[in-house]
Amino acid sequence: MGWYDGRISELNDLFTRASEGISDSARRALTECIAKVGSVSDAALSALVDFSERASAGNLGTARKWEDRCAAVKADVSRLFGDAAKDQMLPPALQLFWYQAIEHEMKFWETLGKVRTPQLHDDLLVHQDVLNKMLGELWDKWTFLLSKDASFETDETQAVREVAQIAAKIVEDLDSKLKAFREKYARANSVVLGKLRELNENTAGAAIEVLKKLIEKIFGIEIPDGIDVDVLLATIQDHYQYLSNQIALFRTKVAVYRSLVQAEQGSVLLLFNGTRADVNRYLETNDIGKARVWLDQAKGFLSDWASARPTTAQKNAATAFRDKIASLIDEDWKRTEELDGKFREKFKGVFIAPLGNETIEQLAERYLFQKHLEDAKRPGASSKASSAASEWPALVSGSLDQTFRAADDAVARVPDAVRDLARMKNDEFKRHVERRLKEGIDRLLPIILEISRIFDPSNLDREFSREELERLLR
Repeated sequence: MGWYDGRISELNDLFTRASEGISDSARRALTECIAKVGSVSDAALSALVDFSERASAGNLGTARKWEDRCAAVKADVSRLFGDAAKDQMLPPALQLFWYQAIEHEMKFWETLGKVRTPQLHDDLLVHQDVLNKMLGELWDKWTFLLSKDASFETDETQAVREVAQIAAKIVEDLDSKLKAFREKYARANSVVLGKLRELNENTAGAAIEVLKKLIEKIFGIEIPDGIDVDVLLATIQDHYQYLSNQIALFRTKVAVYRSLVQAEQGSVLLLFNGTRADVNRYLETNDIGKARVWLDQAKGFLSDWASARPTTAQKNAATAFRDKIASLIDEDWKRTEELDGKFREKFKGVFIAPLGNETIEQLAERYLFQKHLEDAKRPGASSKASSAASEWPALVSGSLDQTFRAADDAVARVPDAVRDLARMKNDEFKRHVERRLKEGIDRLLPIILEISRIFDPSNLDREFSREELERLLR
């Protein structure tokens, strides 16, 4: 059954009632005209449906196609009605019917050609296409951002891991250098004590000149050689140099980390925030609510057109046509709704505000970096350095006190005649050793205290903070 079957039946009924007394030739001509009007009208409505079925983002211009087809069928109908009545003598009743039929058919196609429904349908398809493309583009962009961000975070993580390695090595060096100094000083002290015993054992009955030479030799050469201050200072100097290098290395890692964070802010996060702004602007002007308005208007305009048809049969044909077009639009609308739901589900908390905690963690990786920082804090470099800053002066002072008491005791047992000389040489020896070791310790302590400061957990949190990244995201 065609779209216009009912309308043709209606026209034929009206024609039959108005055609009493006309000639057979006129009846045939007018009857054939009505049939042809039905055929061209059926074909035109089917063509409009086909235009709407084939409409897509890549095949737009539906409104123009409708308008052109309606104009063409209007011209065809006008010609058919005109040709059929040409040279025919029509009674008044038939003339009235004929003029009304022409007017109704012309109005049918003229008004249908102006309906905004096909344009709104195209608008919906464009909206759907933009949404579909945005869905793909945003997913590609999100994948790219995560990949780019992961690259930055890999390098940032490496910097923190290397700081953890530095901390572990520093703790090891703090222990080993203290141990080395104790061992070296113990060996030196053993030599000194032996020389002091030798001094005391050789004083009895010895001539004054011999004793003087012995004192000069032991305190001026053998004891200084035995305690070997240069070896002890080398241990302190090695420790100083190693810790200095580690501090420089630490600062290099901090600088690398900060430059990476700044680069991440200026590329990944800047692009991310820009994309979020673009999406929000899009949603403000092209969200599903606006598309819903287009849907309602597209169907509403066609319904208004169908309702305005003057005859029952025309109204029925228009309604059937309206329902078919509405079903096509509804199919496209369903796809639009599905895309919108997919879009919002996929990017909720990412590109669609508010920003989710999971997204913030994906981009800032705060908890991951806290874990890596714990590895840097775990060796306890700060507390170990703080303890070492107290241990070194105490170790040197205690060691020297032990040696110097033994030297003082040995000097007290030499004969009175050479005691002043022994005391003077002993004092020279003590001042020399104490001055040189104190200089080494005074140089070492600020470095140890700097180690304690930079590896303090609160300082590590500051140096390797993720707050700037989170602040930029929030």
